Amino acid sequence: MAGRPKRKADMATLDLMPREHIVSMLEAGQPIARICYALGVGRVALEEWLNSPDNEGLASRARAKAADDMVAESILIADETDVEEVQKARLRVQTRQWVAERWNPAAYAQNKMPSVQVNLSGMRLDALRRIEVVEDISTEKLP
Repeated sequence: MAGRPKRKADMATLDLMPREHIVSMLEAGQPIARICYALGVGRVALEEWLNSPDNEGLASRARAKAADDMVAESILIADETDVEEVQKARLRVQTRQWVAERWNPAAYAQNKMPSVQVNLSGMRLDALRRIEVVEDISTEKLP
């Protein structure tokens, strides 16, 4: 960071700030850009601060908490929706579900099973080749 005085100043600002303040903003579901603006720091500096060894896992734990809150909020939205507001409520719920899937995939991801693809055409061609080899060997004349 020798030639980056703004990042040095931002890192010093973040180090002096209480961690709970930044965590509360992440848990509230605020976007990184809004957090940077509120704190008066650059995005690169905040991401570097969050990825430092002292703060390892801080953002992921805060975002997992925010995902839990979003899921609870989406349930309230679905329960309190009037017939006239169904489309708006559906969009709000789907948006919160999408964010929750990305912020806490272990709990809210739709596809938890790994996908496996098998190429049957390649296996069929290999089997046909083996059959041809076996037929060629069996039709050869033995001495």
